[in-house]
Amino acid sequence: MIFFMKRLESIFNNLHIGVAVCNAANNRIESVNAVFARILGYEPGELTGALMEDIFTVECMLRFGAYKNTISECSNQGLFETIHQHKDGVSLFLTIHVSATKDNENNVEYFIVNLTDVTKCKHQELLLEQKEASLKEVQKITKIGSWEFCFSTMTLLCSDEMYRIFEIIFDESPPSYPDFIEVIHPDDRERVVRVYHKSLNNETSYDLTHRLLLNDGRIKYVREWGKSYYDPSGNPVRSTGMVQDVTERTMIEKKVEFIAHYDALTGLPNRILAKDRAEQAIAYAHRNGSRTVFLFIDLDGFKTVNDSLGHSVGDTMLRMVTQRLKEHIRESDTMSRQGGDEFLLIFSDIASISDVVILTKNLLKEFDEPFVVNTHPLASSASIGIAIYPDHGDTFEVLLQNADTAMYKAKESGKNTYCFYDPQMNHNLIGKFKMQNDLKIALQNSEFLLYYQPQIDLAHHKVSGVEALIRWRHPQMGMIPPMSFIPVAESTGLIVQIGEWVIREACRQAALWSQQGMSLTVAVNISAIQFKQGDLEAVVREALSVSGLDPRYLELELTESILIHDTENIYQTVQTLKGLGIQLSIDDFGTGYSSLSYLKRFAVDKLKIDQSFVRDILQDQEDAVIVRTIIQMAKNLNLKTIAEGVENGEVFNLIREYGCDEVQGYHFAEPMRAESVETFYLGWK
Repeated sequence: MIFFMKRLESIFNNLHIGVAVCNAANNRIESVNAVFARILGYEPGELTGALMEDIFTVECMLRFGAYKNTISECSNQGLFETIHQHKDGVSLFLTIHVSATKDNENNVEYFIVNLTDVTKCKHQELLLEQKEASLKEVQKITKIGSWEFCFSTMTLLCSDEMYRIFEIIFDESPPSYPDFIEVIHPDDRERVVRVYHKSLNNETSYDLTHRLLLNDGRIKYVREWGKSYYDPSGNPVRSTGMVQDVTERTMIEKKVEFIAHYDALTGLPNRILAKDRAEQAIAYAHRNGSRTVFLFIDLDGFKTVNDSLGHSVGDTMLRMVTQRLKEHIRESDTMSRQGGDEFLLIFSDIASISDVVILTKNLLKEFDEPFVVNTHPLASSASIGIAIYPDHGDTFEVLLQNADTAMYKAKESGKNTYCFYDPQMNHNLIGKFKMQNDLKIALQNSEFLLYYQPQIDLAHHKVSGVEALIRWRHPQMGMIPPMSFIPVAESTGLIVQIGEWVIREACRQAALWSQQGMSLTVAVNISAIQFKQGDLEAVVREALSVSGLDPRYLELELTESILIHDTENIYQTVQTLKGLGIQLSIDDFGTGYSSLSYLKRFAVDKLKIDQSFVRDILQDQEDAVIVRTIIQMAKNLNLKTIAEGVENGEVFNLIREYGCDEVQGYHFAEPMRAESVETFYLGWK
């Protein structure tokens, strides 16, 4: 018997769970094994004879008491979990199993308390719950849902975000695979299923974007990734995947694409998209031996509508014109707004010239009826120029230019008519001879005006100057850009007189700004012809004297070609100009000879980096190297640099990182009238 008792005691003390024997009458612990004591942080002797309520928390004792009553009345055991403090104060998660021994009269004599420390497991459970909660939050923020399909059970498990994306609600049983398939847009459903099965059969992953069609008719765009896993025999075990709601991003991309390729006012393709479609039509015509027809349409007298009734009425009229002209456009044709009141119609696969004539006359008839805008009947007509592939050119640019030239011929012929391009026509906008006469008249009638594009000093974060840019406000043609008349002015020598006017006007305006407390340097482009044929020194001296402008606020922009020919004479002129106290800069630096020798000899103040390098700096590594090299070279020569053509923030940040001194471009401001410069300058401050 003694041996049996010792054996029982040995087993008791070597159990892997904590065990204590408690007297049912007084809750006093009569026996406890080493594991029980160690879990709680005691020695066995410290617990023997102790009351349960002295060891365990009030909450635990309440649970224990409830189980005591249950055990006494209807059961021999009970199980519960509780939080208990270790002797050193650390919180423990415990599982307590309580059972009872009874006497012959079925009265409880002792409670056997089994104690298990589940703290580690609880911490792991809590960590897992936290990770799951974090994953759910991340999926909610990124709008990414996850799913897993088990082939053995044919069950689909989805994250909460999957249900939110597909807007599927379930009460009892979770949705099945077909339930999700039904939400996919009918036009995309076959493609999605095909891609998935192809991935499954080829044991490859897949990635595609498709649409969802929701119950209320809304459309969502989602991107879906998926992959399958296989057993050693090549049989699929499970497929997993993620679905992200990319609706917002897709809408932004579509908006950006629309802005990039369509005219905001009329919704028509712009020049960029028209060029792409025209090239496709030309390629088709080349393969099939057919014709592609360009019709360049300009409204007659539209400027009067804008000037007399306002731009809102003019915009409405342009939209109405668009609707009428679109009636003659097939799906294979393209109608584009080129800007202002100019439209380009591209017709593919035209059989004969007679068809073109019939089509053009029908377009002109659309202007027989006035356009009624806000009760205003607006009579209008159109002038149409026609160029045909392959007769009049084989590229978009040539055909567009020739159609444009023919349109001006139609205007010269009395308007409200059409004209086919004739190779004998002068390729200038209004003919070189006529433009030459008009330029002379423009000088007499003060038809020229200056726009100014602000230049930003990066080191001091201020508007440091402006570039003066000439515009021609032609009484019939409207605003004509410099690229259209400067070549004629140079070829006829009129550029000298025009250049003199620019210098005088720029100095006058800069002096006015200076009087208003606006210290702005005005940069003026100098033509090579003006530099050689005109008395530039006298013109500059007179302009400074008459305007009262401090010479340091005038900057002349010279091209590299000016400085490399007839060097000695050029050198003397440059030195004289520098002696007046003005600044000199090299325009379009990098596109010519870019010689260090003349930079040093002529003592220029600034290099203007050509916009052809700046615009593509993000895509063209060679351009980036050129720009960075120019800036570094200028610093070594104590020259300032200014980058023109800075059109967006990414280019600006890179230019600033390279250490450029000044920038100019549409990212900050477009060319503007003098009064707008004042507003911009004050707003910048």
